Amino acid sequence: MAEQIRLIHTIHNSMVEQALRVGLRAVSAYDDLNLDMRRGVVYCWLRKEDDKTSQGGQRADFVYLEVTVEEERCIVADMEWSSLAMMYRQGQRRPKNMEASRLLAELYRVTAVPLSEYAEGTLFTPEVLVKGDIPPESIGVAESD
Repeated sequence: MAEQIRLIHTIHNSMVEQALRVGLRAVSAYDDLNLDMRRGVVYCWLRKEDDKTSQGGQRADFVYLEVTVEEERCIVADMEWSSLAMMYRQGQRRPKNMEASRLLAELYRVTAVPLSEYAEGTLFTPEVLVKGDIPPESIGVAESD
């Protein structure tokens, strides 16, 4: 049997009941940056502290879910590179520059590692890309700190 790992997923509080009922679908609203590795995944965190999208749990409209998945389905990548690539691609907070976006996306890709090879602290904002859907029986609401 494959090694199981517990991860954290951030979700808007209006979507919690649906996630617990039908699971998390590997369909993302985030830009895939033309990278296969960002397609068909659910974005998760190793720890709540890694989550920069909901301001580390400070936003009351977001909830943490605990998910259990097979470690072999997981890749760890530095969200900082993808965030910068998106900013240059969209021209938000940075001048629009498609070459910079492409290079940052490539840096994101080449520095990503399988979860089994990740050493804690080597990425500033480690996000875990879980390939495929996560079924409801693998999901629960994370305990509050």
